[in-house]
Amino acid sequence: MVDAGNSPRHSGEYQQDLEVSGMPRPKYCVITHWHWDHTFAMHALPSETIASRETARQLQRRAGWRWDAASMESRLESGEEIPFAHEHICAEYKNTEEITVALPNRVMENRELALNCGGITCRCIQLPSVHSDDSVVACVPEEKVIFIGDIYGDDFYNNHYRDLEKTKQLQDALAALDFTVAVPGHSEPLEKHVLMAFLEKWL
Repeated sequence: MVDAGNSPRHSGEYQQDLEVSGMPRPKYCVITHWHWDHTFAMHALPSETIASRETARQLQRRAGWRWDAASMESRLESGEEIPFAHEHICAEYKNTEEITVALPNRVMENRELALNCGGITCRCIQLPSVHSDDSVVACVPEEKVIFIGDIYGDDFYNNHYRDLEKTKQLQDALAALDFTVAVPGHSEPLEKHVLMAFLEKWL
């Protein structure tokens, strides 16, 4: 499983779909980055969660936050939280005080970790990213598929700034990986050449 989802309701729908399809529950859940919509259901998963050291550090910080309306408003006013995330968190949670920020069960010791997934391999690789410095991709070489989360997007927490040096580093790193299909976090799968062309247009 790649990313936990944004709430227990969200991850619950995923687990139900697996059961309806007759598929087993995932043993592992690889977290691509710390943003709330990818992590706030971690505590509700039966799977072992795996994340980078930086993702764990970001979640550790937020695990101490209070989620009452006044505390959330204070973080919004200070700039610690951004309006985009605040709005969507409030839309997902009728009672934001139910939010639980969990830490990963396993932290990647290095920038790459290989998981045996029953005859195929999942390579968890931390790559340069404009969107979030802790970004990890999940690459399945045997299937020539890579799950990329939001790695190629803008930096929402820095006024949608795009660092062109990091964009070039990401482009080079992805070019070196053997895949034909990339699966983003918020849109339809795309072929490798389309993803590379998107990055190239910024350069």
